[in-house]
Amino acid sequence: MYIDKRLLAPKMFYFCWFASIGAFVPFVSLFYRRTGLDLGQIGALASLPGLIQIVAAPVWGLLADTLRLRRMILPLALAGTILPVLLISRVQAFGWLLLFVALQALFTAPIVSLADSATLTLLGDQRERYGAQRMWGAVGWGLSTLFFGRLVTGLGLTTIFWGYAGLCALAFTAALLLPRTEFVQTDMRAAIRTLRRDSRWFGFLGCVLLIGCCSSAISSFLSLYLQDLGANDAQIGLAYTIASISETPVMMLSPLVLRRWGARPLLITAGLLYGVRAIIYIFAPTPAVALAAQLLHGPCFAALWTAGVVEAQRLAPPGLEATAQSLLGMAFFAIASALASAVGGQIYRDLGTTALFGVSAALALIGAAGLMVSSYSQISSQRANSGRQAP
Repeated sequence: MYIDKRLLAPKMFYFCWFASIGAFVPFVSLFYRRTGLDLGQIGALASLPGLIQIVAAPVWGLLADTLRLRRMILPLALAGTILPVLLISRVQAFGWLLLFVALQALFTAPIVSLADSATLTLLGDQRERYGAQRMWGAVGWGLSTLFFGRLVTGLGLTTIFWGYAGLCALAFTAALLLPRTEFVQTDMRAAIRTLRRDSRWFGFLGCVLLIGCCSSAISSFLSLYLQDLGANDAQIGLAYTIASISETPVMMLSPLVLRRWGARPLLITAGLLYGVRAIIYIFAPTPAVALAAQLLHGPCFAALWTAGVVEAQRLAPPGLEATAQSLLGMAFFAIASALASAVGGQIYRDLGTTALFGVSAALALIGAAGLMVSSYSQISSQRANSGRQAP
């Protein structure tokens, strides 16, 4: 069986980077709670990375595209996240936590976008194969959450910080091994004007933002929600493991689905399933039911992100590929995370999980409906243009 050696480095990167995230993100809210922070403060810390990414991600992307520094910025950003994470483990004051979370977020902002852009450039006109590379991130995340869920139970929450540092260092090594890619020579000012005036971007990013608010509400408060249902640390880790396992078959099959359906139908399906998933959390009576709902994570997140990355690359003017991926990440992760975490923390505290997941479900369904309308409008416009051109 032929193995494309150029794609080994992206696979290794995705595995190590998402393993580092899996060691840290699912458990850090529990660390905040044990330091004595209330839900409002936890929500503020959870929303801060998204707020910073709103500005940082596009800036990083433009720097990478205009200065041709994609390969250099990625390992630099990875190295920059390690010290702030280790410092978070050493402080309890809310002010210091804000500072170190902000520093980590500043360096984290461009990482996935730059890696996705590099991978898609390597794939060339075979963009649908992206999911087969990104799948290794789901594998790394799943193994990491399972391992650290048990490690936290036995050794405590401080293990997540050292686990993150070690795995991030491996991701740094993988980033250095990414092959150089050729850059398209283009008029950057003209490309930026084209991107800014493309109305398709506003609809696409707006709908992704709405669905992202549902996704961010789930990811930001799932650990606390499960704990309130009576789940222990090992079960919380298992929840994320189940989610990551559910990503793998979706990403493996994504090349076939994208070739057969296209990106937009897959995006719509993911948005609808996000709404269903949030509704299940409203009525889940036990941790077991909530854990079972985690099986929908793959058809939700993996489908949406795989299709979204391909769609963003398709809409990107030549030379602005990293910027386009940064805008997608800004909408789905940054703005959505900031809104969902800040507002969601208040809703959770004052109104409970029924209101939190009810609002989340509504936003996801509205986003899916928006994508349906946009797709129908584009198809109608294409048919009308074809009719006018017909003899």
